[in-house]
Amino acid sequence: MTSSLNHGLFGLLTVVALAVPGVAQAFDLQAGGAAKLRPTKVDLGIISPADHVCPGAAKLTAWVHTNKPGTVDILLVRKGGQVAGPFAVTTSNGAAGVVLGSYSQAMQIVHPIDAEYRVVIPGSSVASNWVPLKADC
Repeated sequence: MTSSLNHGLFGLLTVVALAVPGVAQAFDLQAGGAAKLRPTKVDLGIISPADHVCPGAAKLTAWVHTNKPGTVDILLVRKGGQVAGPFAVTTSNGAAGVVLGSYSQAMQIVHPIDAEYRVVIPGSSVASNWVPLKADC
């Protein structure tokens, strides 16, 4: 009887724990007790062509933060619906406990552009802010 009661109580506590936000991370373990790789933050920076004139070179860089070293896919989204990627970003341990990786892409701008981009990480809610890319021809 006590064994059945203990199993029922454990099952109830497990269901309650899974329903509470933030507690699911404790159950987010892989074999061997290692925490699952997950992105924690992503930033995006774009350097538009000099003086915003084209033709000219632009550079896009995304910085991905994770809870441990590993590889994460990112998507580059242009406001209005165009999506490029996935692009693999490998993160590694850095100074002060930061786990960071980056992705860079050089772009040759030959037509006028006034667009905004952001980076999203599929399967997570992590995304960067919208960043403008502007050039006049």
